[in-house]
Amino acid sequence: MVLCEASQLGGPLAKRPHGHKALGGMCRLSLSSSILFIILAGVTPSAIAVQSPYIAQVQLLRDRLSTYPETSAVEVATIDSFQGREADAVIISMVRSNTLSAVGFLGDSRRMNVAITRARKHVAVVCDSSTICHNTFLARLLRHIRRAGRVKQAEPGSSEGPGLSTTPLFPSIS
Repeated sequence: MVLCEASQLGGPLAKRPHGHKALGGMCRLSLSSSILFIILAGVTPSAIAVQSPYIAQVQLLRDRLSTYPETSAVEVATIDSFQGREADAVIISMVRSNTLSAVGFLGDSRRMNVAITRARKHVAVVCDSSTICHNTFLARLLRHIRRAGRVKQAEPGSSEGPGLSTTPLFPSIS
């Protein structure tokens, strides 16, 4: 399990009504780049799934990924529409950021459990932990990933591009 901390991308997130922020350009670029890294690491694109609870985020990610021919077989879907299926590598976008610490759909533990259990081999959770840590279930999930998995910081302006580092989100998947 990998936690990709997106709080450093807070500025570039797209502002929405009521002070909420949705998946902005910088975060879409970070997710897209992470998917490309996974593919370069040898994972078949059709074995990768990206999930979000929000239809708008799904559409934004699909639009972004459509610019990369390598990602055409990567499935991007809402958590609900992906229910009942699995993928070797799953990236879950829990990107929601606001000053009210409101988590919306992310606070539905059944929905998040479905999302996490869709991964056969590896799962990455992309989130702003400063927002989602205020929900009991999500706080436990964050603690578990920090203890049993790895944490990566998505940082704007790193030398390799927004949110990237020299190590991919997933080690080899075979």
